[in-house]
This record gives sequence, C-alpha cells and structure tokens, in this order.
Amino acid sequence: MSAENVTTVIRRAAAEPEFRTALFADPTTALAGIELTEEERAALSGLTAESFDTFSGELEARMSKSELGLGIEMDATRKLGISNTSGVGT
Repeated sequence: MSAENVTTVIRRAAAEPEFRTALFADPTTALAGIELTEEERAALSGLTAESFDTFSGELEARMSKSELGLGIEMDATRKLGISNTSGVGT
C-alpha cells in the first residue's frame, strides 16, 4: 500500500503545480495525512525541484516504454532509495 502512496505523491506533484510547490517548500505540511513510512517521508522530503524533474522524466520514459507499466511503483520507490515495504514483488 505504501509504495502506491509514494507513486500517488509523485503523480500529484507532476500534475498539480500548487502541490509540487508546496512539496518542495514545506514537505511536512504537503505530506500531512498521507500514509507513508518514515523512510518514504524522508525521501520525498529530500526531493528538490531539479531532482524531481530528473526523476519524473526518467520514470515517464520508463512508463512509455512499458506496455503495461509493470513494476513502475517498485521502481519509483527504489529510485528514491526507499526499501520495498509493501511486499509487492518479493
């Protein structure tokens, strides 16, 4: 479940400029109420606009190459340096 929440945060930051700005300016407030592990919260809080642009561009390229998008959530958490806490793919 938590890997899905990380993916949701990433997608939301990519789609909603206001959320993206809030995430970089005040991640504690932006991530309030979202079920994340401390490790996930720390990784997302450590993103900068530049690192997010690089990361989201890489993720978009991988998704466009994958017919079904399989493993995208697991790959996203790995790219952020988050261990797989959901049990998916283990």
